[in-house]
Amino acid sequence: VLVEVLNVLCPHCQKQTGPYNQLFRRIEDDPQTRGKIKMLGIAVGNTQAQIDDFVTVYDVAYPIIADRDFSLHMAIRGGPTPLSLYVRLDGPGKPGMVAGSHLGEDRDMESLFAYLKELVTMRAADFEGLADPPQPVFPPVLHMAKPRLLDRIRQGYAKLGPTTELRRLERDTPERVYVATVNGEKIYAAVVSRWAICDVCHNVHFIIYFTEDGDLKGFEPLHLTRYGNELWDDKEVEQMRRRLVGGRLGQGWAFNPEVDAVTSATMTSAIIFDSLRRGSSLLEAIQAAKPRTSR
Repeated sequence: VLVEVLNVLCPHCQKQTGPYNQLFRRIEDDPQTRGKIKMLGIAVGNTQAQIDDFVTVYDVAYPIIADRDFSLHMAIRGGPTPLSLYVRLDGPGKPGMVAGSHLGEDRDMESLFAYLKELVTMRAADFEGLADPPQPVFPPVLHMAKPRLLDRIRQGYAKLGPTTELRRLERDTPERVYVATVNGEKIYAAVVSRWAICDVCHNVHFIIYFTEDGDLKGFEPLHLTRYGNELWDDKEVEQMRRRLVGGRLGQGWAFNPEVDAVTSATMTSAIIFDSLRRGSSLLEAIQAAKPRTSR
C-alpha cells in the first residue's frame, strides 16, 4: 500500500496529485499489479468537505480519508507533508511493515512503479529489524533570545493586570511553562511550538495564558504566518484571541475552518486549536512541576 500523508492546502500536495493519478492508472492497467498495489491518501487536519473539494478540483483517482484530529500525524512523529509511506502487508488483518518512504514531491513514477512491483514479491517479515531505533521528537526551535522571549511573556501578562513573582516551572512537557501572580491569582504561561504540516510553511509559535483549572486568559503570537509565510497582523491576532480566550484547555476545541480560521491561515489556526485540544496533558504536568526562579 502506498500511503500518502498530505494536507489539501499544501501546494506540493496539490502538485503531487498529477503524478499519483498517473501511477494509480498504471497500477490499475497492469494485470500484475491490479488488486495487489493499493493507494490511500490521509489528509491531516482537514475536514471531509475540504477533502471532497480537493478530490473534485484535482480529479484525484485514489481514496483520501481524514486525519482531522492529527492522531495519525502525531503517531508518525508529526513531520511535514507530503510524506509517502510504502507499506507491505502480508494479509488482511495482519500488521503492515513500512518498507520505505519519500518526503516531498515525487515525479519519478517510472522508478516508483518498478519499486512497488518489486515490493509485492517480498514479505513484511523481510523488513523486520532494518529500521533505525526510534529517536526523540523535539518541538521546533524558536529563534528568539531568552531575554526577548521573557519580555514577550511579560507583555502578555501585563495585559491581564499587575503581575508579580514571575518564575519558570520545571516540567516534563515540550512547552516552556512560566507562572506569575496576576491580581492575586496564579496564572500560567506556556510557550507552544509546533511543526508546520506543509513542507513550505513556517513552524507555529505562540503563548497561552491560563489558570490552574485550564481557563484560557490570554493569547500572544510569537511567530504565526498565513499564505506566503506572511506574519499575522494585529487584527488577525485579535480575531484568534477573541476565539480562544474564555475556553478551557483540553475541552471543546473541535476546529471548524469556516468559523475558526484566520483568513489564509487555515492550517496555522488548526494547529493552534489542536494544541489546546491536547492541553490536558500540559495541566497534568504542571501539577507535578517544581517552581524555579526565572533568570
